[in-house]
Amino acid sequence: MGTIQRQGIMNTVIIYVGVILGFLNTIFIQPHYLTPDEVGLARIMVSFGGFLTPFMLMGSASTCVRYFPLFKDRDKKHHGIFGLVMMIAAIGIAFGGLVIFLFRERIKAAYAGDSELFVHYFYLAFPVAVVMTLGIAVNAYCNSLLKTTFTSFMNDIWVRVLLIVTTVLYAVRFISLDQFVWSIFITYASQFAIVAMYVFVIDRPGLRVDTAFIKKIGWNKIITYSLLLAVTALSSLSMKFLDTVMIGAYLPLKFVGIYSIGAFIAQFIETPLYSLERVAGIKIAHAMQENNLKEVKDIYTKSVKYLFLIGGFLVVCIVTNIHDFLLLLPKDYRDAAGVTIIMSIGSIINMATGVNSPILNNSSRYIWGVIFMLILLVVSVILNMLFIPRFGIEGAAIATGLASVLYNFAKFIFIWKTFHMQPYDRKTILTVVVIGVSLAAGLLIPSISNVLGTLALRGTAVAITYFVLTFLFRIVPEFHSKLPSPLNRF
Repeated sequence: MGTIQRQGIMNTVIIYVGVILGFLNTIFIQPHYLTPDEVGLARIMVSFGGFLTPFMLMGSASTCVRYFPLFKDRDKKHHGIFGLVMMIAAIGIAFGGLVIFLFRERIKAAYAGDSELFVHYFYLAFPVAVVMTLGIAVNAYCNSLLKTTFTSFMNDIWVRVLLIVTTVLYAVRFISLDQFVWSIFITYASQFAIVAMYVFVIDRPGLRVDTAFIKKIGWNKIITYSLLLAVTALSSLSMKFLDTVMIGAYLPLKFVGIYSIGAFIAQFIETPLYSLERVAGIKIAHAMQENNLKEVKDIYTKSVKYLFLIGGFLVVCIVTNIHDFLLLLPKDYRDAAGVTIIMSIGSIINMATGVNSPILNNSSRYIWGVIFMLILLVVSVILNMLFIPRFGIEGAAIATGLASVLYNFAKFIFIWKTFHMQPYDRKTILTVVVIGVSLAAGLLIPSISNVLGTLALRGTAVAITYFVLTFLFRIVPEFHSKLPSPLNRF
């Protein structure tokens, strides 16, 4: 089993355990034991920090992934690339802190009308962003060492376990609201500290930057790439939080909590993509440095086939069951169904386009990734400004989903025309047929008086339809090769 397959499987298992933990916290614990305003406060604290993080990273994480293959030399402490990454992040944090300080009153004024709790705790927003930034920078270095499993555990299990514990402690009033909000900062600070200690134990990286070695590569190349990729990083972080941040500016804080529930369920679809990108991104960076486009194309093609198939199944399960599932939550959260359905469409498009971002960002044409990202950012802000006042939280979902579709379409066309990589074939059409038939089968199953019974019945019908059609259409030939010959003949 190859490195990508082995670590991809391990990362997927860890991420899905983390998703289950996040599911328990976001879907059951918080809605039942916190008010919608408190749920919204917790969400917007993380979202605001996540929105600032890419600006403060200044592309340091992407720079680490792209240039680590050139710096790699354990005897020379990898020429101090760890120190370089942390130095870039520190400069970004200082600049971000200055901007927040200068515009703090304007930012608070934007939230004063509908999100007073966030204004009260605004002083913690920047510290949360700082520890999130440092954590991502250290994670990038650890992933470059191909130690992705540990960072997955810390990001997806450690953080969520601590958030669950502190939520329960606040729910039983063992801690105050102040301490609950501070626990968000402590959670992300601990994640950064533990990963940093792990890196120093396994690798002992150098903090002193080898300036002579960097001159050979070219300071200008590295700085230019870092600054440009600081914009591109918005695709995975700031864009993830933009809708939440803008909802808080236009609508009461409780709507942030309701939206976060619907968005969280839809984001479950993209979990395999996040898992694969953590490992495949490193391999693509190495292949691009060696101009091995054959390996890149192979990774790209397989990612599209498997991610589209898996994502399709998850979309069908979620869309057909969302209305009944939300009956298990307090009444306030049932309005999240529209958000989930709309965002699920954007999620399946993202899955169906595979690992296109790592290909573009690690190529010599990465500037186009920056251009696409700038366009996406502008379009997203405009769409949110237009749709949220008119359609509420569904408007934010439409803006996010539409922007995602346009962004992925642009990347697909560019990769196709530039690198002559087109990952779709007859199996893609068959996958669309499987998704459509399974969706129809799920929608035909009526709801019964027992909600859990309805979910089980409809889920079973969808699963059987989906897997039988996938088997009959031979969409995954690798699976058939492992079956006994009599079953294959059948």
